[in-house]
Amino acid sequence: MKFRQMCLAATLGLAALGSAHADQTWFWSYTGSGVNASGTFTTAGPALVFEDVLSITGSRNGQPILGLVPLDTDPDFIYDNQFSSVGDHFTDGGLLMAFGGGLPNVNLYFFNGSYTDLFIDGAGDPIETAVNFSVSAVPEPATGLAWLAGLGLMGLWARRRAA
Repeated sequence: MKFRQMCLAATLGLAALGSAHADQTWFWSYTGSGVNASGTFTTAGPALVFEDVLSITGSRNGQPILGLVPLDTDPDFIYDNQFSSVGDHFTDGGLLMAFGGGLPNVNLYFFNGSYTDLFIDGAGDPIETAVNFSVSAVPEPATGLAWLAGLGLMGLWARRRAA
């Protein structure tokens, strides 16, 4: 096998290894009147269509998010814990986040053209706040390493060819 073919095979192998882990991590944040939240969540893939959010971390107004509320366990909310990387990002069900210490669950959803932070206060009243939501994909380290390895192999090939 020629050196160039070995470089190409190694590069393709490293790229496949880097993409074998399909989970995608996302940075997210939102702010509104009296509300500030941020963190990360994961989906099983690139979420080109709505897909389940597998886990979530972060904080809202300084309180740590413990995770997602499992589906059909909080009757006060309609939620589906799904995300899409394109379009409006959430359905009108959105994400339901759990907090500890007696704090209420918080629902982040998209409805009528805006993102909303919703929780039920101690008196049972819904408190809705319009928020500015942003999200971006976290690059996977394995993908970057595969690219660097491939460039290194191509550099070796070019150096050998020049000699």
